[in-house]
Amino acid sequence: MKVVFLNSSLLLSLFLLYADVAASRKTPGSEHVSEVVPVEQGGIPDGATEDEGRYIVKYKKDSLEYLNRLKTAEANEADDGDRRLRKLTKRTLKQAKSSKANIKNFLPKEKAEVIYADTEEEATEWENHNDVEYIERDTKVYMLQTFSDEGEIPYGIKQVQALDVSDAFVSNQKVCVVDSGYDINHPDLQKEFVTGTTGGAGNWDEPVDAHGTHCAGTIAAVGNDDGVLGVVRSGKMNLHIVRVFGDDGDWAWSSSLIQAVQACVDAGSNIVSMSLGGGGYTSTEDTAYQTMLDNNVLLVAAAGNSGSAAYSYPASYNAIMSVAAVDRFGNKAGFSQYNDQVEIAAPGVAVKSTIVGGDYDSWSGTSMATPHVAGVAALIWSHDPTKSATEVRNALTATARKRDGTIGRDDEYGHGIVQAAAAKLGTAPTKTTVSPTVSPSKSITTLPSAPPTASLSPSSLSCSDDPEGWYDSD
Repeated sequence: MKVVFLNSSLLLSLFLLYADVAASRKTPGSEHVSEVVPVEQGGIPDGATEDEGRYIVKYKKDSLEYLNRLKTAEANEADDGDRRLRKLTKRTLKQAKSSKANIKNFLPKEKAEVIYADTEEEATEWENHNDVEYIERDTKVYMLQTFSDEGEIPYGIKQVQALDVSDAFVSNQKVCVVDSGYDINHPDLQKEFVTGTTGGAGNWDEPVDAHGTHCAGTIAAVGNDDGVLGVVRSGKMNLHIVRVFGDDGDWAWSSSLIQAVQACVDAGSNIVSMSLGGGGYTSTEDTAYQTMLDNNVLLVAAAGNSGSAAYSYPASYNAIMSVAAVDRFGNKAGFSQYNDQVEIAAPGVAVKSTIVGGDYDSWSGTSMATPHVAGVAALIWSHDPTKSATEVRNALTATARKRDGTIGRDDEYGHGIVQAAAAKLGTAPTKTTVSPTVSPSKSITTLPSAPPTASLSPSSLSCSDDPEGWYDSD
């Protein structure tokens, strides 16, 4: 067994990645951290510091200790009014293990439990236990924000070819937005086919911070006579909202993020959009997200706003599509992080979308780029839901395009800007530039009554799929 202790500088500063460029170059959260999130979402008990002392204990597969503690926690659920994590202060391991377990501290799918320890020596006591596979620091989620005076119907919808693909069949898709909540009363956001998970961060449909509402609008703002238009505009797609950020607290723990994404999966979501990121790797997250991808869930996350080559997590896990940001001309945004995990790019500069209170605003960040990719994935997957998450992922990357027309992957754009129509048809990118586009009209053309058939695909393609062009074995 190996105990993993991350340097405090690597504590996950997972911030909502719509950060101001200048602010994002400072220490994550240095100016924007407010109150800690409620204990149910990973708050800090009295006497604990914000950046030390919280660990994830990963138990072995056949651990009886884990099963016993989980059963005890489930039994304590009904009468445990004090929703606090156990703090191992001046206790022996035996005393600590006899303490009351809290069901909120467990990650059942990962066979893991969250604990507090004052010192590395106390944490090592857990690591040395025969039932424990490893122990590692839990990492944190932050949020930062910026606004833009620029406001127009989103150019990004046209830039990603969203209007060129029918959204008549999106009712077979469910996109989960893990963020700060969803303003269900916004006139441009759908009220039907929307569900959510409420936890300690607050009710999912009563947000105060508008970040989650902005991201949801990019995915699915409905086509009506006012406001903005989303990638999916019919109002018929299934959405699930998991609120991981509270009204006042602007960060959460990576263990809480695992729970949030698992709630998406448990609700039947096949696409998860995470407009957040930061600097800390954990094995528990890595394994959890890989398992979800293997179980046919497509995960998309923001690449980061530091303008550096640093890795941001969760985007930099192999199981997750890391999304970079470009402007209306197709140029990489200066704040967008670049590294060998960046997989695809999307509009992320002055993106206009919905905000809390029935209003609209234009924000910038890789947070704004991420929902474009999630929405496009839902569009093309809806035309053949028999495809796997990996096949959809491959279709998106194989047909992405860069501003200069070059083909292939690089660290700034990944494979290029996501292209909905090209991905659906399997059309290889051509050497052409991405130019500014005219803002799309809110007036939407009549949608077809049936999916396009193979006869609509380019005759040069040879594939037995229907629709053609999916990047699988044939």
